[in-house]
Amino acid sequence: MLPMISGEFGVTQEPEMRFSNDGKPWLKIRGVAKDRTWNSETRQYEDKEGSTMYIDITVGGKTAENLAESVTVGDNITIANGTLTMREWTNDAGVTQKAYSIRANDVGVSTRFGPAPSAKSRGTTAPAPKAQEEVAPW
Repeated sequence: MLPMISGEFGVTQEPEMRFSNDGKPWLKIRGVAKDRTWNSETRQYEDKEGSTMYIDITVGGKTAENLAESVTVGDNITIANGTLTMREWTNDAGVTQKAYSIRANDVGVSTRFGPAPSAKSRGTTAPAPKAQEEVAPW
């Protein structure tokens, strides 16, 4: 069983929507996470050196469509539930390489640093979510 993961990530590139062969939507987000500590002398947060981690986050189905309309570069997202995955390949030089990514099931726009637009603030209601288990086209 793959490990479950949750966390907060900054969006570093415009989200990329793709569709699988059967027409299911998939969204890829490039996220960044940093280990930050509070410096009481400077009264600012400081990034811990060497702690920056970039990771691809994929979301499928209606969640992908909703998230594509909700986030852009610079936003923070919170993954409530996801799976850490790894893919492995051999490059042209014969060296085995690995890349990690997150297959997110439930993602929201973080409100830690300010409000996020919602169906409530727009005067609409969101439809009930449907559970989906698909394979991303990446």
